Amino acid sequence: MVVNFRPAATEWEKGPIVSSRLAALVLAVLLVGLASPARSDDFAEGNAWQWGTFASDGAATLVEDEVGRVVAGQASIRFTTESGFDTGVIYPAARDAHWDLSAMTLLEFWEYAVNDNPNGFQGPQPVVVLETPTGKIRYEPREIEMFDRAWHLYRIPLAGDEFWTRTEIGNPDITDVLSLEIHQDTWDDGFTIYYDGVHFVQMNPGGLPPYGPPPPAGVDPDQVEVRALLLVYDPVMENKGGLRRHQAYGWNDPLQLVEQIVADLATSSHDRAAYRVVETMIVDDYPVMLDGFRYDDASYDQALATGEWHDVGFDYARMIADANLAHRIESGEIDEIWIYDAPGGGMWESTMAGDGGYWCNSPPVEGVPSERVFVVMGWNTERGVAEALHSWGHRAESIMVHSYGPWEPNRETTWNAFTLQDRQVPGQGSIGNVHFPVNGEADYDYSNPRYVSSDADDWYDYPAMTGRRRMINDREWSPEHVDPHREYLNWWYDHMPHATSKGADHFLANWWRYLLDPEQFKGWDGRLYYASGFGDVAITTPAAGEAVAGVVTVKARIAMDGATGRADLYVDGQYVATDKLAPWTFHWDARGLSGEHRIEVRAYELQAGTESSSPPVTVSVGPVAPVPGEVSPPGSHDPLSWTDNRTLVWEPAEASGAERFNLYRGAVKWLDDGVGGSCRLAGLEAPGAVDAETPWPGEAWFYLVTGESSGGEGIRGRDSAGQVRTSSPSCY
Repeated sequence: MVVNFRPAATEWEKGPIVSSRLAALVLAVLLVGLASPARSDDFAEGNAWQWGTFASDGAATLVEDEVGRVVAGQASIRFTTESGFDTGVIYPAARDAHWDLSAMTLLEFWEYAVNDNPNGFQGPQPVVVLETPTGKIRYEPREIEMFDRAWHLYRIPLAGDEFWTRTEIGNPDITDVLSLEIHQDTWDDGFTIYYDGVHFVQMNPGGLPPYGPPPPAGVDPDQVEVRALLLVYDPVMENKGGLRRHQAYGWNDPLQLVEQIVADLATSSHDRAAYRVVETMIVDDYPVMLDGFRYDDASYDQALATGEWHDVGFDYARMIADANLAHRIESGEIDEIWIYDAPGGGMWESTMAGDGGYWCNSPPVEGVPSERVFVVMGWNTERGVAEALHSWGHRAESIMVHSYGPWEPNRETTWNAFTLQDRQVPGQGSIGNVHFPVNGEADYDYSNPRYVSSDADDWYDYPAMTGRRRMINDREWSPEHVDPHREYLNWWYDHMPHATSKGADHFLANWWRYLLDPEQFKGWDGRLYYASGFGDVAITTPAAGEAVAGVVTVKARIAMDGATGRADLYVDGQYVATDKLAPWTFHWDARGLSGEHRIEVRAYELQAGTESSSPPVTVSVGPVAPVPGEVSPPGSHDPLSWTDNRTLVWEPAEASGAERFNLYRGAVKWLDDGVGGSCRLAGLEAPGAVDAETPWPGEAWFYLVTGESSGGEGIRGRDSAGQVRTSSPSCY
């Protein structure tokens, strides 16, 4: 494929959200299911015409069916308002439901908010009101319970509890409920909310859900498999004899450091953290700062000698765009990014990017077009494994605070108890935190011989702790004092809860799931008190009746009432593969098969392995087509070109056997480093695509296109030396 270069543009626009009005459904309260909790139908399933809206200031409101952003079923309800005061939705608008909720215990619904106002939502919300002929019941949370750009499942006890205040107005009759209202309020004005999976549930909270079947042989349900991309800024310094920077200054080899980090985390997590570096990019370049500044060999050497750095911070959004990493995160090709740089790079030790990102030892990165949140680690080749584990530890602390709330020196939460130090409560210490061991008296006090009482041994039996204690000091983690910093951190990780199911506090007894799966828990704290353990599972690709061949990509959507641990793919009732992180994606090798085959995805919740299955999808497996030839080879009449500043077109190349196309993108300045373009859009059915993103001024991206058939993917074209261009990994 001929390579096309895209220069920087001055403006771009986002595409619209796809929505559609579906056929109306008549909904009534029905008790369904045997193993799962009794529940009503989903009130937000293609029936926007039955919903009403309100705004106390008379501002414009709109409710529509939505199929582009869905968490349960086939559709959600999209509510758009220009109000800045009390506003929301009513179901049903006619207020004629007449629900008998005397046997129900919870109202459940999912919300996804898009609020661009600087201060977000205002006051404790969402507020829910149930209206009856004789009065109303109002439910108000004790604090703002809104998460921007993240699905959040609300479980509101109809009897109220310590979090949801229940207030009766008049003399309401729970056996004859006419409607429900969901109220929202914002600072400034205007926002959008998607509602999905709205229903009433009958269940007994607090206990374990029904146990599911044992996992397939070789599958550890509590191990989290994480795909990391390693990006190394390690320029060749011409002023240092052509050595890579880490060699020129006698610093550590980043590849060797990463091997040790992966091994340490696997061991100290009891094999819960299963990192795999799926790609390594070594860039002969210096990182770009937020103001556009970039060192060269001479200016870097001078800054290192004088200590006068350009301290404005690393431009994460620019790096992510240049390497096209947001798309790769969203597709599940990679789960997080590790960056190795050197002194002066301006990176945080850890940070989050993507929608729903929160404080992760630094503010979240703005301007990254990914609906999936992810962690970016920033490490320094001047330092060792201990410092990398230290940075990872601050990431862990931030994530645990996201789940457990304010971090205080007491035993009121399990996290607080785990990190408690003797200096805070003499005689009651446990493990400590990243900076302070249990016996520490100052920051980084990893070699303190002072003996203190600790319940460290008891944490190995979590959640069945008995309170046993003994006296320990630094010899506990560093008996020979080889590397007390690194040894302490591995000891700290080694004591973290890593058991199955959940603890008495109703949080997972395996904290590594929280630490490695931020996307699942970005919109809630992960506490499982009301969780039924059942999920809504749907196969999104391929479609029922679709003709497939070769290696078939299977994708699923899972909305779990609890914590999803894994999803398994079954074909014709036989186990095929497991995925541990969303987006749930499998690659089924159907070569050599023919005829109809039945695909099913089964999801498993972590408390008891409770199983939820998708409706089966039957596909027709046909013969494998020949591998397509090169798209738009040299001499093509219609090679890759731009029709405007966002639309690419190319020669269809039917003669090459292409059934669909894949578009790759990369930074021009990285081509000489062997960093090929990465997948931007896959499975395009027409010879064209839209990329609304643009490079920064002074930069350029390159694009290339491949053809794909059931037999595989065609070549990516040839460079000026006649070699086939590389792109790692492939869209196919």
